[in-house]
Amino acid sequence: MLVRECMTKEPVTVSPQEDVRVAFSLLRQYGFCQFPVVKDGALVGIVTDRDLRNAINIDDHLVVADVMSSNPVTVYEDTSLEEAAWIIRSHKFNALPVLSKTGKLVGIITVTDILDGLLKLLGFHGKPVRVEVKVPEGTDFFEVLKVIRIASDKVLSFSFPSGKQDKCYLWVIGCDFDKLDKKLEERELDVEITFSEL
Repeated sequence: MLVRECMTKEPVTVSPQEDVRVAFSLLRQYGFCQFPVVKDGALVGIVTDRDLRNAINIDDHLVVADVMSSNPVTVYEDTSLEEAAWIIRSHKFNALPVLSKTGKLVGIITVTDILDGLLKLLGFHGKPVRVEVKVPEGTDFFEVLKVIRIASDKVLSFSFPSGKQDKCYLWVIGCDFDKLDKKLEERELDVEITFSEL
C-alpha cells in the first residue's frame, strides 16, 4: 500500500508570513498538531502546535517563518506505507508532508492515517471479535474451524493457549453467531463458544 492511498489530500496550509497567533488559532480550530508551511505553492517548512505555543509565550508579534522548521522531513506519494511508518516512528513525528514526484505538496499523512492503512492491509475492515472455543476431547477442531469460517467474513488468526489443546482463541470479523450456532448444531459439534469485542 502506498502513502497516496491513505494520506489526507489538499491539506490545510499556512503562509510563512502568517501571524503566530492566527496560525495557532487555526490549529486549534481544525484540531491539528501541525501545518505545512507553503510559499508560492512550494513547501518551505512545517510548524507545530508546540512551536506556536512557545512563540506566543515569548513574543506574540512573530510570524510563522520565525518559528517553523525549514526543510522538513517528507515522503513521496509513492512511498510505501511501511516506510512512512518507519520514518514517523524513528523521528517521533505526528505527521509527514507528502510530495509529488515534482516536489509539489499533495497531502499530509498522519499516524492515524498510517494505522488505518495498516489495519486495512491486515484485513481489519470491520471490528474484530475474539472468540474463545472450548473443544472437548474427541471433537475435531478443524471441523469446528471450518464452521466458524463459514459463519464469518474472515478468520484472521487462531492460537492455542500454552499446553491446552481443549481451548482455542480466534480473531474473526463479521461472525454471524446465530448462523454459527445453527451450523455447529447441524454437524453435532458440541463446543462452548464465548466472544468479546475489542
